[in-house]
Amino acid sequence: MAKNQLTFNKKERAKKQQQKKQEKLEKKALNKSNNNKGKSLEEMFAYVDEFGNISNTPPERRYEFKEEDLQRPADPIEEFRHGKVSYYNETGHYGFIRDNLTRETVYFNDRLVGVTLQLDQKVKFKYIRTKQGNQISEIEL
Repeated sequence: MAKNQLTFNKKERAKKQQQKKQEKLEKKALNKSNNNKGKSLEEMFAYVDEFGNISNTPPERRYEFKEEDLQRPADPIEEFRHGKVSYYNETGHYGFIRDNLTRETVYFNDRLVGVTLQLDQKVKFKYIRTKQGNQISEIEL
């Protein structure tokens, strides 16, 4: 009886293996029929509309740029601001000054400014807005 059980288990394993092979072949055939090889560039394009939906046709409306969209960041702050050095890295020669009025922090590099500063030192400064953030343009002790 144990011998019959053993051959039954072998048959079941063989059936499962054959079924997995069949599923693999079917999946391979499906992938082969759905591949993008041989398509033109235009057929492979995908477009995203203003709501984030993806489609294969280009959107009807296009965004028109305004002159304000192309302008550079604001010019330097004209008046001097008062602040205090809130962080300073001596080895890197850089730090941050906290503006007393707006509580914003402004980056400085003492090699670019030409003055060596220390932590908690009170200063007057002007700054500019850059891509990386606010940066000191002029400084007075």
